[in-house]
Amino acid sequence: MRTVLKRFKVKNFRSIEESDWVHLGDNTCLVGTNEAGKTNLLVALWKLRPANSEPIVPLDDFPRHLYSQYKADNHSNDVFVLADFILADDLQEELATDLRCDKEQIQTVLVQRKYDGGYYISFPYTEIGSFSPSRFSTLLEKFNKKINSYEHFMKEDDELKTSVQNFIDNQIENFSKKESVFYEDVSNFKMDIIEHKKIFGRKKNLPDFFDGNLLHPLEFFLNAFKGNPIDTTPEIRKKVLASLPNFVYYSDYGNLDSEIFLPRVIEDNDRNDLTESARAKARTLDVLFKYVNLSPQEIYELGNDRKVIIKTLDSYNREKSVEEQELTEEEVQNWADKKRERGVLLRSAAAQLTKSFKEWWLQGDYKFEFEADGHHFRINVSDSLRPEAIELEGRSRGLQWFFSFFLVFLVETKGSHNNTVLLLDEPGLSLHPIAQYDLAKFFRKLSEDNQLVYTSHSPFLVDMDNLANVKAVYVNKQTGRTEVSADLRYDKKDAEKSIYPVHAALGLTVSDTLLLGCLPVLVEGASDQIYLNLIKRYLIAEGKLRHSKELVFVPTGGIRGVKPISSLVSARDSTLPFVFIDSDKSGKDFKNKLISSEYNKHKDKVLEVSDFLGEAQYEIEDLIPVDDITREVDRMYRMSDVLFEDIYQRNEPIINQIEAWAKKNSIDLEKGWKVELARNVQNRFDKIFSNVNESLVKNWVNLFDRFIS
Repeated sequence: MRTVLKRFKVKNFRSIEESDWVHLGDNTCLVGTNEAGKTNLLVALWKLRPANSEPIVPLDDFPRHLYSQYKADNHSNDVFVLADFILADDLQEELATDLRCDKEQIQTVLVQRKYDGGYYISFPYTEIGSFSPSRFSTLLEKFNKKINSYEHFMKEDDELKTSVQNFIDNQIENFSKKESVFYEDVSNFKMDIIEHKKIFGRKKNLPDFFDGNLLHPLEFFLNAFKGNPIDTTPEIRKKVLASLPNFVYYSDYGNLDSEIFLPRVIEDNDRNDLTESARAKARTLDVLFKYVNLSPQEIYELGNDRKVIIKTLDSYNREKSVEEQELTEEEVQNWADKKRERGVLLRSAAAQLTKSFKEWWLQGDYKFEFEADGHHFRINVSDSLRPEAIELEGRSRGLQWFFSFFLVFLVETKGSHNNTVLLLDEPGLSLHPIAQYDLAKFFRKLSEDNQLVYTSHSPFLVDMDNLANVKAVYVNKQTGRTEVSADLRYDKKDAEKSIYPVHAALGLTVSDTLLLGCLPVLVEGASDQIYLNLIKRYLIAEGKLRHSKELVFVPTGGIRGVKPISSLVSARDSTLPFVFIDSDKSGKDFKNKLISSEYNKHKDKVLEVSDFLGEAQYEIEDLIPVDDITREVDRMYRMSDVLFEDIYQRNEPIINQIEAWAKKNSIDLEKGWKVELARNVQNRFDKIFSNVNESLVKNWVNLFDRFIS
């Protein structure tokens, strides 16, 4: 596993005073209106570790209204972006050995960047709530092997040996009965060891052996429970920094023109005072020339085959006349050979680009040509419908955007599709809606190898199968701060306009079910959609589900949204969709209303969770492996002294227990917490769904059989 970006936060960067923590998945979409702060979030994240040499420019990046204090108050040391990364497994192992700590303590690293370009790298998440009992069983077994080969122990009488062996065996048995080991368990174990050492009397060797091989390792675990700070070294920080992904940012400021004036490109390469939009254009040109393996200077020189030997200037240093000399035959041949080589390079690069582009762009079969002549470099495009080559600028803006983005991505990632976080600002704005749909599909494929974060206010780019990773970005009208939320309710205060694309996308999803003959299943909210899509994904992988493309889970925004969306979905052929709801009180009440009205003759189409788990107030979360749900809850709310895992009662509805536990321990379950929980489960799909109880799988199969019956 590569190092992965988990979440980030922006402070005092352009218009952003301080953002919320933005949690990320493989493919994250930030929706919001103009001026909400979406672009500034991406640019700040880009400058954490840009793949190119994009500079930090305080005059542009530091909040303008505070800039007068920038130098006076030494704000160059201010942090403007913070990010948590989950380190690659092999690096975790290496650092845990170097730092003499538990692997889990350094699993997540906090990386911060300052305006002066420096980094802070730390491990602030060192507190561990529990350990696996196997860790202590292994420790005791190793200790048992060591002591039985220890010279001083072998000389002891049988009674003492038996006492020590019984102590070890009892401790191993004690740990084997536990599901998890907590601080109190280890403290008690430590006291038991100290008490047991009294049997050695005034002997020194055996107590020292116990201290070095048993008590000392326990301090390792106790420190982890306490979350004691871990000191890093320059070498450790260097290793962490080297493992971080590079960030590639792209906006349409960098779109290429079809005809490129080479003297201007050469001049811009030597300037360091370009504006941000000019830097974006220069950057795309730079990757273009890197792709064709020629510098603009080389192309320019190869297009000028005359020798200027005399220039006459007037008194104002203006050029009056130029005398030129023809090249010698040898020089002419050299120029011809160089031009021929340039032509081969350009044709070869264009052919390779055409082939690569065809694998990405789904809207046509395009062929590219590169042409250089004197002062100009041109990009021409043709396709099967229009075989005549015309300038790139004469084609659609959508094609210009995708071509330019494609080049930047290909060159800055060096053709490799890993260890890169791709940041796209309002991608595909100029694309036709169908092309935007294709772009959203392409993003899914792209995110298999790279984390992707993009901003949009187009419903065609909101992937409804990835709703857990769609965030609303908006400005809090009271504080003026940019806020980011996973709560996508349409009536959310201050965020209605930002969230609109999600609800428009919902309408498009419903339309798809009508137009494409999909099988819609109405669910209450985003968490239901996430969990059912995960179950569907598992059943498909295990070969237990066919016709999977027909199933579309449509969130209705709560029980009140079921009726209107049901009417919309059934409008085409009067066939009512399935409805799947929780078995809590509100769900059961609503089910009774449905089957006594619209679904009076189709009661079998209104399903609830308890139909598959037994009679109780079960909710969708009870259909997910409960041990993993409890662990995710404890990860989300580590501030509690009492872990939820300790008090959870099996075979009882889990949501009621979580809410009761939170209330008792003064934990605030924020709005949308169930969606956040579902998103965390989704991000750990491979681990959670790798070993599922057979009876649970049987319930899943029964549920999906009902949907497609």
